[in-house]
Amino acid sequence: MRLFVRLSLIGLVALVAIGFWLTQKAQPDVNAPQEGKQAKVEVLDSQCEDSGISLLVDFGSKASVPTVAKCLKNYTGTSWDIFAAAGLEVTGTQTYPVGFVCRIQNFPNQADEPCLDTPKANIGSWAYFVAQPGSDQWQYSTWGAATHKPSCGSAEAWLFKYPQDNLESPPISRAQTSDCTNK
Repeated sequence: MRLFVRLSLIGLVALVAIGFWLTQKAQPDVNAPQEGKQAKVEVLDSQCEDSGISLLVDFGSKASVPTVAKCLKNYTGTSWDIFAAAGLEVTGTQTYPVGFVCRIQNFPNQADEPCLDTPKANIGSWAYFVAQPGSDQWQYSTWGAATHKPSCGSAEAWLFKYPQDNLESPPISRAQTSDCTNK
C-alpha cells in the first residue's frame, strides 16, 4: 500500500512538472515572427491613438510617482508579460509568482510590502481594469494577468488602491482604445 501511494505521488508530481514545462513552452515570444513576417513590438510613451494595446499604471492618490502610459503595437502576449514588453518591472508574490501582481516599478517598496503572500490590507494592493476595443470605459477585470491575452485596440490599467479606496472604482484617466479591424 505504501509503495502504491508513493508511486502515485511521484506520478502526480511528474504530471505537474510536465504540465508546467508545457505551459512555459507555450508562452509566446513577443518578438517572434508571426504568420510569416517579423512582428517586433513597438512601444510608445502614451496610450494608443490608433492601433495597439494601451497600458496605464496609476500609482494611486497618495503616491508621488507619475502615472505611466504606454502603447504597445504588435503585442500578442499575456497581460503579465506586457510589463516586460513595455520596459516595466512587475513582481508577483512568493506564493503566487505570476498569479498576483504585488509590485510594479518597485511600488510599493520592499520595506513596506515584502510580497510573500497576498498584500497586507494596511498597505493596499493593485487593482486591474480593462477596456474593450472601441470603448473608453474601464471595467474591473475578472481575469488574472497571467491568463488574459489583450487584443489589439484594447486597454489595460493597473491602479494602486489604498485601504480606504473602493477596489472597483476605475482610474480617473479615460481608456484610449481603437478598432484594429480596419488597420
